[in-house]
Amino acid sequence: MTCHIPTWPVASDKIALGGKSWIRAVESLIKLTSAYPMAVLLGRAGMGKSQVALEVCKRTNCIYIDFTEMGERSMANIAAVVAWRLLSRHGGREAKSRIVEAYRKFGYEGLLSLARGDPTWTLKAALELADTRVVVVIDELLPSAEDPKFFEAAYILHRIRNMNLPNASFLVTMLPEVYEKIVERIPPLGNLFLHVTVQLPDVIPEEEVEDLVSSFCPEKAELAKKILQEKPDITVRELLLELNNLPSRRFVELTPV
Repeated sequence: MTCHIPTWPVASDKIALGGKSWIRAVESLIKLTSAYPMAVLLGRAGMGKSQVALEVCKRTNCIYIDFTEMGERSMANIAAVVAWRLLSRHGGREAKSRIVEAYRKFGYEGLLSLARGDPTWTLKAALELADTRVVVVIDELLPSAEDPKFFEAAYILHRIRNMNLPNASFLVTMLPEVYEKIVERIPPLGNLFLHVTVQLPDVIPEEEVEDLVSSFCPEKAELAKKILQEKPDITVRELLLELNNLPSRRFVELTPV
């Protein structure tokens, strides 16, 4: 057996990405982020948004920010993390600026203090230290359209959009209901999103399930097809859980004779 199905299928940079639609999404996002200051990856929960975003990171000069790990959804936190990651890579070399001095003297807390005072300046100053264009992935910034801080978080994106940074692009993952609310309620942001959005499939295409599963476990590709026949709206995450936990014989009789 050459199975490498994660027992708890959450996104990881060590997991291979399969499925033509998912690979195409990566390629499209790389093109968008090389040309525009912002791009959006849209998809249902469990359909692989974070895994696609991590694959984009593998192929670009990237900073990945997972907001499930952040205590506060704020522009200051984004600016501080971007500054920290960039300066951790090369230490500012010989550059002389407030941001480099804060990093050398106080580390992350110094950068966060600067960012809380002026997040826009901190973010811009940090990105100016990068050698090449930077893709900043903002994952899980808006986990729900009903979140009480929805508009505060959406304003962060609006603010970044207006900065129009020439040496960076921000890739934002988003649920369909969040996307629809932004398009409806914040037209300037929504109008931009309409042109820079890549959407993952709502369901797993039957013709792609073998390719998708083979990246984890070629031996279970046929079983995956049978599961998809029984549950056509199953998500990628749910499918991997089933493949990991169910004996193959459960689906032996599903194929019509």
